[in-house]
Amino acid sequence: MIPKMRKDKSIFDESYRTLVSDLAQERLRLNISQEELAVGIGLHQSDISKIEKLERRLDVLEFARILEVFRISENRRLESLVKEFLGMKQ
Repeated sequence: MIPKMRKDKSIFDESYRTLVSDLAQERLRLNISQEELAVGIGLHQSDISKIEKLERRLDVLEFARILEVFRISENRRLESLVKEFLGMKQ
């Protein structure tokens, strides 16, 4: 019998919390409302609120869509935040 391994939820991971906080700050900096972001990525405003309050986990596809809405290809600040989160050299 294989023993159960304890898995910590990523929502409690400090790097995840920092990423979500950084994304929320970037949303505000770009003057994008939660509603506008939600429409842009196909969610409800309440989902964005829950993600930002760490009540709901951010899905990897939602994360990719957020990066598109925030125009990561033109946003050096955001690109830097994401690279830091991923542990990539800058």
